[in-house]
Amino acid sequence: MNPLVIPRPEHPISRSMIDEEALKVLYRLHRHGFTSYLVGGSVRDLLLGKVPKDFDIATNAHPHEISALFKNSRAIGRRFRLIHIFFKDRKIIEVSTFRSRSEFEETQNEEGETIRADSFGTPREDAFRRDITINGLFYNIADFSIIDYVGGMADLQRKIIRTIGDPDERFQQDPVRMIRVIRHATRTGFSIDDRTYQAILWRREEIKKCSPSRLRDEFLRDLKDGAAKPSLSLILRTDLLLSLFPGLDRVFGDRNPYKDRDREVFLTLFGLVDELVKIGRPVLDYILFALFLTPALKVLTPEHPFLGEKEQHFYRAQTMRLVIRDILTPFSVPKGTKEMTSLILLAQPYLKKAIDRGIIPRRMRTKKYFEEAVLLFGLKARAKGEEVPRLLRNAVPSDLLPWWPQRPKKRRRRSSWRSVLLRRT
Repeated sequence: MNPLVIPRPEHPISRSMIDEEALKVLYRLHRHGFTSYLVGGSVRDLLLGKVPKDFDIATNAHPHEISALFKNSRAIGRRFRLIHIFFKDRKIIEVSTFRSRSEFEETQNEEGETIRADSFGTPREDAFRRDITINGLFYNIADFSIIDYVGGMADLQRKIIRTIGDPDERFQQDPVRMIRVIRHATRTGFSIDDRTYQAILWRREEIKKCSPSRLRDEFLRDLKDGAAKPSLSLILRTDLLLSLFPGLDRVFGDRNPYKDRDREVFLTLFGLVDELVKIGRPVLDYILFALFLTPALKVLTPEHPFLGEKEQHFYRAQTMRLVIRDILTPFSVPKGTKEMTSLILLAQPYLKKAIDRGIIPRRMRTKKYFEEAVLLFGLKARAKGEEVPRLLRNAVPSDLLPWWPQRPKKRRRRSSWRSVLLRRT
């Protein structure tokens, strides 16, 4: 099948829109007789009028040939070697050789055993091994055309997210593609093709077969990119969240009569995370996990009015650690991140007590997690439409809680010597 080739006059991408270092790499490969394409998300974003975060390149040059052309490069990866080319200001251009299949695709050998294999391929094979059609477009530096093997240009115009090939088969080969479909739908505001959406509903349990660390990284990426709320909303709607975290069934499943209220609180919290990301405030992993667990802990660790303060704290701490273990451990969350998440969550009642007493003890203010605990407190207050007391706001840097900046302290006017004498007389 011949690809659709869109010549330069018929598309909006110009060289002035492409990163200078990416152009250098494309041209050097081209001058040495290799095919070199700008690929994936960068082509998609340029066609949508956005500035790409990364400019990735695919070529028919093999890794050792790319390394020979670029001394400022390093090979990474085990099964399939990628080349990272380094430029000033820590900029990296990633170059890959055309592949015949994804490194995460599972295939069957003649004996019926599941195997994973990677091999070099053609541009057409490289396009078809990608996840969705709008990510399968190539920009050819040789004649500045766009090459479309998969119908990506038509889907861009129709604002549709669709898998390349049969979605049921593609999700079976690599279930993480379900998360990526949802991610791109929420980032672009496009709708998901009906066959693709139904395949997510049908194949969502397949997600459990993936590597926990890979799922963790993909999921955190969704939370950090400024579209956490719409992404989580869609993940909840498809029940993919319950496949990822079965322990949350008691919170967001039918067993909880207040599931709609708890879902709304959950999404509101991550809407605030999106606001922080958009003003350039990255949110650390343990804050994200603490926010993620907040509705679960409210349901799974209720207050016991008959317990004393110490017993209540002990009960809460033990139950919280069990909840964190059950929900986060299968997700391969590092031990240090889980511990910081626990400390931040356990600090919340102490912050409330400090507010009631009107003073924050020094031992609390010197804790390494104090600012993160205040940020979590502030996010929860904001989600409920409440204001964080000035006592807490004045105890942390002024930019920690962007919704409640510290009020400047009024300078006391110094009395003149004449007014002092008059008062004394």
